[in-house]
Amino acid sequence: MDETIPSLAMSEFGRGRHLPGGKHTWFSGTEEELLDLVREFWDRRQPGAGRGDLNQVVVVPVPPTGFTGTTIEVKESTELLAVCERRQSHEDPYIQVSAMGQVDPPRHAAVVLYSAATLDENDGQRSSDADWEVVCLLAGPVADEPMDPLTMARNFLEKPGGTFAPYTAHDFAESIYYWSRRARRHVPEPTEETS
Repeated sequence: MDETIPSLAMSEFGRGRHLPGGKHTWFSGTEEELLDLVREFWDRRQPGAGRGDLNQVVVVPVPPTGFTGTTIEVKESTELLAVCERRQSHEDPYIQVSAMGQVDPPRHAAVVLYSAATLDENDGQRSSDADWEVVCLLAGPVADEPMDPLTMARNFLEKPGGTFAPYTAHDFAESIYYWSRRARRHVPEPTEETS
């Protein structure tokens, strides 16, 4: 392996969220295939949203093949559903709006990784001894799809589950405007009959 590429692993957080058929982007290949893809495109990594360097959070753009996104462009006829959710048991609840409809085909994909030091800052929630862990998969219709404004607020305010980043007012405005016209695909909660 190229010695310039650090050790990589999938975080438990990412593993539990990015499941086929779930509410979040997923990858159809194996975990090792995903990590190989990150290694292949590691030299194209960029600082994560609100970051000024490549030391804490990076976004590695990868080909969208094998990724399934969850973004739906909302129209006047789109049926929307709102529920109260919580990402993890120790985090604050929030209102999640989802949409019924056809998912926009992903034209761009990226993998978000946190450094070991950054994960240690977040209540020490590391899943491995790797230098970097995959925490999020992104796949959408546009390159550089803005982070959800609630996620940005959680990070900026250092709420439970958030990792501080100094977003600008412009970053927040771009995110709010983009997500005011889009929503995540609605995925029904499993029932006893379907689980």
